[in-house]
Amino acid sequence: MRKELEAIVGKKNVLDDEAILGMYSRDMSLHQPRMPSFVVKPGSAGEVQKLVKLANKHLVPLIPVSSGVHFHGETIPEQGGIAVDLGRMDRILEIDSRNRKVKIEPGVTWGALQEALKEHDQMALRPLFPHPRVSALSSSLERYPMLIPKYEYADPVLTMEVVLPHGDIFKTGTAAAENAQGAYPEGPGLDFYRFFQGAQGTLGIVTWLNIKTEYLPRHQKVFFIPFKKIEDAVEPIYQLQRRHIGNECFLLNSLDLAMLLADDRPKDFEELRDALPPYVLTVVIAGGKRRPMERIAYEEEALQEIASQLLFQPAATVGGIAGLQDTMLEKLRTPQQEDTYWKSRYKGSTQDIFFIAGMSQAKDFYRKALEVCAEFSYPTADMGVYLQPLERGRGCHLCFSFPCDPASDTDRRKTGDLYKRLSKELFSMGAFFSRPYGPWADMVYTGATQYTNTLKEIKNIFDPNNILNPGKLCY
Repeated sequence: MRKELEAIVGKKNVLDDEAILGMYSRDMSLHQPRMPSFVVKPGSAGEVQKLVKLANKHLVPLIPVSSGVHFHGETIPEQGGIAVDLGRMDRILEIDSRNRKVKIEPGVTWGALQEALKEHDQMALRPLFPHPRVSALSSSLERYPMLIPKYEYADPVLTMEVVLPHGDIFKTGTAAAENAQGAYPEGPGLDFYRFFQGAQGTLGIVTWLNIKTEYLPRHQKVFFIPFKKIEDAVEPIYQLQRRHIGNECFLLNSLDLAMLLADDRPKDFEELRDALPPYVLTVVIAGGKRRPMERIAYEEEALQEIASQLLFQPAATVGGIAGLQDTMLEKLRTPQQEDTYWKSRYKGSTQDIFFIAGMSQAKDFYRKALEVCAEFSYPTADMGVYLQPLERGRGCHLCFSFPCDPASDTDRRKTGDLYKRLSKELFSMGAFFSRPYGPWADMVYTGATQYTNTLKEIKNIFDPNNILNPGKLCY
């Protein structure tokens, strides 16, 4: 097997050292580690094709890996096999400023993408301050919510090239036409691109992807709006989004915001957490390529009008933190350099529960989280809360974070038990787990029999030998 792999990707790109295999057996989550047999690093779509055909020949699982760090167990090899690390494929193939799109390979990180786009007066549509080694391609495919909640950015994915589980190359949308690199994702026929979104590499290995970009703001202003309770922020967010005010818009509680802002830990982290209000809504009003100052002026006027009606006060800072506007803009526009993920700054790791819901439901989900925390003696002050409006307020991505010490078996066990219990409680209340990782998969697919059976049929058509990331989803 090793000789056949070396013939495809070269000797130096086939790894089976125990320490390296151990790195691919686990991630930042609490999921059970599983060891792969090999790690291979292809450098082209052609090499990926050959690997897929070899896996079918020997009936060996392949686990696609794009990012340098993972958080939800999606790349842990449940049934062993070969980890296919796509990090060598790290080219930005095309930046199309006029059509606001960029074509990237799997190994392109958010940091590299952001730096490259600056030269073209563009910026990436990023999720909430991603780790610098996270793949922009994989997190776009996995439907990470973007900080700009416009309708057109609800789904940043356009066309793609995929190596199917039997080894053929497939292109979606207008890119399927001969010699075309088009951006329109729908057609011909079915909207095939949706098959590969949220599939955790079980239906194909994407070798390039076109995603949307936004104009880099010429001028911008940041406003911070404090709230005492999560439900107090709901109507202001609704009103801001209905009137299309601002670009980035997100709500963090004091723990999450303190972890994000802290530099001298643990000293300034504790000071920030004590100084910050319970919740802070961050709204960025930005002017792009055309008449930026006029846009900022009328959106700021509308913001102040809503504030006077709903009795809240947008400000340039909260908690008496000097220079907070500049600090937040720097974090939004400059790639993170530190290798430690900001959510891991408090205790070394974090376990997140995230789902989609209506914003009016946020208070009920939050209260349930408090109840379960009390049941497991987990301090509620240590729970992070992040609310991201989606599609101008049609819904929201709600995330509860539970920092834990990865070196403490007791802490890991308690946090893991809390995570499973709270996930079931929230699911029973109507939380929509659109990305069912790990134990969520059984929870979600058991409750959707017809959908699950359809997914299994699709898997059998695309991947009859079940070689791509088996054990994920309902497969």
